[in-house]
Amino acid sequence: MTRQAVVYRVLVASPSDVIKERQAVVEVIQSWNAVNSKQYGVMLEAVLWETHSTPEMGNRPQEIINKQIVRESDILVGVFWTHIGTQTGEAASGTIEEINEFEKEGKPVLLYFSSAPVVPESIDQEQYGKLIKFKEECKGKGLINQYESVGVFRENLLRHLTSTIDRVHLDPKTHLPVGKKNKEDEGREKLNAFLSQYGSFLRRLEAEWSAEKDSQPMNIDGAKYILSRAFDDVVGFKSQIVSDHGTGLLELLTEAAKQLKIIQKNRLSLDGGMSYRCFWEEGDSIITTLKKVPEIIGSISNQKHK
Repeated sequence: MTRQAVVYRVLVASPSDVIKERQAVVEVIQSWNAVNSKQYGVMLEAVLWETHSTPEMGNRPQEIINKQIVRESDILVGVFWTHIGTQTGEAASGTIEEINEFEKEGKPVLLYFSSAPVVPESIDQEQYGKLIKFKEECKGKGLINQYESVGVFRENLLRHLTSTIDRVHLDPKTHLPVGKKNKEDEGREKLNAFLSQYGSFLRRLEAEWSAEKDSQPMNIDGAKYILSRAFDDVVGFKSQIVSDHGTGLLELLTEAAKQLKIIQKNRLSLDGGMSYRCFWEEGDSIITTLKKVPEIIGSISNQKHK
């Protein structure tokens, strides 16, 4: 069945030191679409210069990017950590020039600043100084968001995108989001979408974990990376849950996220392989816990639709 939808282009603007956050924006937008696009009649499209711009001559690079993708976008998500970027001739960096373009047009600008720890010796003091100055200027012009980890960033962005769409995509007669369903249909669709997303996450996690475990690696670095990604995903799923209707779902995800964080601190010892085996057993236990979620979601669905 074909459907019509309004497409909002979300420009991802940032310097080069927030690669994980740029990918997280794309993933959050995919999650938002899966949960909300049908009920809102809206699709969000992540726009990045590396995927949406094309080679062109005849002007300065940033102006070409402005023409090709910036002015055609509707919402900007700007992310900073320690860098501000390269001067363009018109602004302190390409990212800031893009933000200025949006502000001139009165388009929504969502700005995020990371407070994650960084090795002091790795900081370009000139870049960092300019960033701090820009950050203070932004505080005087509006609201910004600070986050401590990519997981928290994902959680905040998902919530903020929904609020932004509520503001920019309203039915002029009802002042409600276009395509808004009744609460029962809306709840059913959200549960189904959540289950679909979670099922994909769980299948990927099990496949990656099993492949890494079966390869019998000499270290556990690869496994820790898999669990680090899983932690971000679990936090993202938890952020989508408003109420678990007394089923213990929020508590389960909170504990799983805690254990995923703890296991990443594990170190192998010269103990005849005991710490090595213990690491894999703990990982297996966390995955077993996460596999309980679909059953709990099913019980919530049954409660709501009896």
